[in-house]
Amino acid sequence: MVTFRTFQTQDSPAVRDLFARGLADFAAGYEVQVDRYIQQSLDDDLADNDLHYLASPDDYFWVADIDGAVKGMVGVQRRSDEEAELRRMSVASDARRQGIGLGLLETVEAFCREKGHRRIALTTVTFLVAAIPMYERFGFRLVGEEPYGLISAQHYVKELGP
Repeated sequence: MVTFRTFQTQDSPAVRDLFARGLADFAAGYEVQVDRYIQQSLDDDLADNDLHYLASPDDYFWVADIDGAVKGMVGVQRRSDEEAELRRMSVASDARRQGIGLGLLETVEAFCREKGHRRIALTTVTFLVAAIPMYERFGFRLVGEEPYGLISAQHYVKELGP
């Protein structure tokens, strides 16, 4: 059974590994660029989740725990009174297609509604072909796209209303 719980400092190695593997699973043909992005992210906010996601009551980070193993993760950061950004979502390859991604999205949306945000934004890349349809089914709509080296970054928004 999956439990969605607050990130704990001891989850850091598993979260960092899940993030790297989650992107690498889909990076065929883009390995050099993706490896660079992974390392940049690991050196940035994923170097200290407590600081970047749990130091402010407006930001948060959850993991999906199955029998003590981290099988999913997602963060959210406040961008303004109106908007929060969904960040670093990933589900382990052996736990995909079991509702974990949807559960993480529902968790983020509930948090954002509680904080009074009117929308959730996210950026993804075109090679994450499994995630994009899930985001769209959950109500995110594409609002922009831009080149990101050899791939494209896609910007999505979900309106939460008043």
